Amino acid sequence: MSSITKNRKNSKYRRGDGGPSATRFVVLLFFILLVSVCATMYFSQNTMFARITASEDLLAEEEAAASQENEDAKALKNKVGSDSYIEAMARDELGMVKTGETIFETETN
Repeated sequence: MSSITKNRKNSKYRRGDGGPSATRFVVLLFFILLVSVCATMYFSQNTMFARITASEDLLAEEEAAASQENEDAKALKNKVGSDSYIEAMARDELGMVKTGETIFETETN
């Protein structure tokens, strides 16, 4: 009877009903799927990192421009109340002159 039991065990592997070759195939398929998912995630992360880096550079440039505008506004604020600024605006924007001054206009090409 022990020989019959051995034959049944051996016959199990000889039949094509899910023996070691099917198990190997499933394991191999699982690892291929796992590698493809990991590769997809890796490339997706690299793409996101590149976009974030580009956005970071753009924001740094915008911050520098805003900082420069802020400094210019502070300088203008300090200058606005001075007599020389008021006189320059009156002459340039309003066309005003001091008493006794004569304006000569010339044609420009």
